[in-house]
Amino acid sequence: MNQLAFIPAGVLAAAASWLVNGLLLSRTGALTVVYVAPVVEEAAKTTFALLLGTSIPRAHFIFGLVEGVWEAARGGRGWAAGLVSLASHTAFGLAAGWLYRLTTSALLAVAGAYLLHMGWNKLVVNLSRN
Repeated sequence: MNQLAFIPAGVLAAAASWLVNGLLLSRTGALTVVYVAPVVEEAAKTTFALLLGTSIPRAHFIFGLVEGVWEAARGGRGWAAGLVSLASHTAFGLAAGWLYRLTTSALLAVAGAYLLHMGWNKLVVNLSRN
């Protein structure tokens, strides 16, 4: 296993997700945040980790760190959102890594992390409406 490849894996996943989600969000809105962005992000994080032969949870951590820094730079409640991003993406990565070790299936690892991520985003969107 390439010990430091989790850094470019997480950064590449963040860049790819930013591009794809940006294109989709400009066309669809809130449904993308809940249902589409999570699958884009979970597939990118896990796929780049596997392609680069590195740790799935660590790649997810780096993704969360990149997203967290971006959120923090936005100001306002950005620091809190950044910390939540770091924690949530790390949790999704731990789940994906565990599922991959258990099943050796990238598809099941992505699907499990997606379900967690989608549920989380749905909760956040619902809470933000209140």
